[in-house]
Amino acid sequence: MWLLAGGLPGMGGMGGLFGGMGAGGAAPGTGANSGAPPEERFREQLTALRDMGFSDQDSNIRALTATGGNVEAAVDRLLSGGFL
Repeated sequence: MWLLAGGLPGMGGMGGLFGGMGAGGAAPGTGANSGAPPEERFREQLTALRDMGFSDQDSNIRALTATGGNVEAAVDRLLSGGFL
């Protein structure tokens, strides 16, 4: 199981393989500064959502909080109308 725990050299372990896309690794912005306000914790993800045309900051924050910062899952939630 050393391969799963450490990954291949240069691959960054499992988190590097999946990039926080909900495959078991912590999503970006949910680590050491998790006590920070969501606007700071999810700064990069909020920018990505705004760049995609999702302009409602409150809905974006709720979606990112519910998905642990996973932008793809947040987009799915936003498109499903769960946060309108």
